[in-house]
Amino acid sequence: MNKVVTFGEILLRLSPPSHLRLTQAASFDIYYGCAEANVAASLSKFGLPVKFVTAVPPNELGESSLRMLQSFGVETIAKIQGKRLGIYYFEQGASERPGKVVYDREDSSFSLLRKGMIDWETIFKDANWFHWSGITPSLSNELAELCEEALIVASKMGLTISADLNYRPTLWKYGKKANEVMPNLVKYCDLLLGGIDETKVVLGIDCNESDTEEEIFTKWIKTYPKIKNIVTTHRIQANASSNGLSASFWNGKKLLHSSKYNVSHIIDRIGAGDAFMAGIIYGLITWKEDHQKALEFAVAATCLKHSISGDINLSTVKEIEALMNGFGGGRVSR
Repeated sequence: MNKVVTFGEILLRLSPPSHLRLTQAASFDIYYGCAEANVAASLSKFGLPVKFVTAVPPNELGESSLRMLQSFGVETIAKIQGKRLGIYYFEQGASERPGKVVYDREDSSFSLLRKGMIDWETIFKDANWFHWSGITPSLSNELAELCEEALIVASKMGLTISADLNYRPTLWKYGKKANEVMPNLVKYCDLLLGGIDETKVVLGIDCNESDTEEEIFTKWIKTYPKIKNIVTTHRIQANASSNGLSASFWNGKKLLHSSKYNVSHIIDRIGAGDAFMAGIIYGLITWKEDHQKALEFAVAATCLKHSISGDINLSTVKEIEALMNGFGGGRVSR
């Protein structure tokens, strides 16, 4: 069976209840998550064996964060070090008021990781797939170097490598731009999740405003020839409570389009991209040659995530496939 390894930071999330603003908060709802951890939990819930590599402090928060992932069946490989778990505060948007994230992750246990601290060969020994995201190299030059170390080993060992570009402008603070760092990492990837607006700012590729999605993705593959497949999500954002969702899949020859969903009364949109990433990884492993089915599974997964509080998509394969097959609309499952 395919075993997936993901690598990244796990954060404590604090959110004011009932769509209150951060300035109104007298209490917080507590969750654990972050991009690669969310993908790991989803894939494990889908029935795939998963390892998650990270670092946490030797205290109750570090222990609790790992135990949460382990409750999904994820094998956690954590360097126990430092003094604090990174935190982010998320204010839920509503109607025309957008959501807001405030990070408090400096000097976290994860930020102290360096090259040579992780035995990647041992970790990848029984794995087939490695997933990372652009969040990790955005945090520091040292973490970008560690990410490259992992990618070199994974590539040499023949793992399929996927990445979510996950461009967060507010995280790139250490003196380097994304397009100075990411190209050296993306070149190892077989599968990439990203949007056309990240072409120049993340990948360093010039494009024209008149270029179609196919033309832009053709440039991606031409620049990074190891890439076999590119996926992107499309969000028609009416407001913070109601979105339209769809996705595309480019295999170098044909651009596939998914079904479109109208998601109203959004409960929580954090982790929707990670739900999609887990869905496409699962889909490509399960239906290797059926890219359309893999795409439909992924977009149905991200659709359902919007109905679930917290970072992690708690939907099952059965529930996602039911939505794919038209059994949605809020029906009661009996």
